[in-house]
Amino acid sequence: MKTKAPHKPGKLESRLSMALVTMLVITGTGIFMRQYHLNPAVIALRPGAYQQTQNLMSEPQALVDTGDSGIVSFSPPERFTADTLYEKINGRADLYLSSGFVELETQRFSRDPASGRWVEMFVYDMATPENAFSVFSMQRREGARPDDIAPNAYRTENALFLALGNFYLEFIGTADSPELHDAMGVLAGKFIQTVGGAASADAPGSDLFPQEGLRSGSLQLIAANAFGYEQLDQVYTGEYLQDDANLTAFVSRRTDDEAAAALADSYRQTLLSYGATGVEATLSAGDAFALQFFDTYEIVFSRGPYLAGVHEADRLEAAILLAERLAAHLQRVEK
Repeated sequence: MKTKAPHKPGKLESRLSMALVTMLVITGTGIFMRQYHLNPAVIALRPGAYQQTQNLMSEPQALVDTGDSGIVSFSPPERFTADTLYEKINGRADLYLSSGFVELETQRFSRDPASGRWVEMFVYDMATPENAFSVFSMQRREGARPDDIAPNAYRTENALFLALGNFYLEFIGTADSPELHDAMGVLAGKFIQTVGGAASADAPGSDLFPQEGLRSGSLQLIAANAFGYEQLDQVYTGEYLQDDANLTAFVSRRTDDEAAAALADSYRQTLLSYGATGVEATLSAGDAFALQFFDTYEIVFSRGPYLAGVHEADRLEAAILLAERLAAHLQRVEK
């Protein structure tokens, strides 16, 4: 099975890390961010990650009632708390724990237990839809295929992933086969029926960005340590193609206008302390600033309670245009 290569940190993060290479906290941060992009399909199905159960398990109650679908439970359900999560997903636990994790329940299902093929179902209770979307978006696979079972869902070669209300779900099969993919859809559908309620058609944070030019599936929510800066948390990002330039816009709602302005200034001072330089730019937001950091540009401003900007742009002119669009959009959001 092909897995996604670990995401390379951006230029800004890399250079901040170089400047702080002697500090243990930044080394730990680098390790933490790389954990975000490990493939759970690899971890869940690698040798030693489970003990195969040969006999049909009927107790305790299964995570979903499979009814007359022909799918049966292939293991008893397991439950993991914040204290034991590492036992199931060692190497990725920090991502969940920093994003509001409550508990994880898992169970394996099969249409034919004797075949040795099954689907393992992971149900992460993340307490809020925003937390669930964060872990869903931060682990989105390259080449993923959107799935219509829920607005925020996609498939890979042998897995189905979705965010639904407070829950983030993974369905990981032992093989890439139509039979297992069908079982994943059945299990997901049963869970959706059990939870009840209509899934929101919009991802959390999608209303914060101008829709024109926003790349489908690019929206992410970074729960902590955005761009390698500890004070930046709960940051939404979206990818744009602006004047043939690939750009990353970001927005974070703070407690009030003063908090947003203070964080913008704090971020500016931090970048300057690591070698960034100010550049001339005409920006409508009163506190907006543009900085050059080696060969990329950073634009940051506050608009009401929002901290926002454009991150690591290769072209200043394109970044300014997107920042202006973003500022105007946030002004309308506040009205």
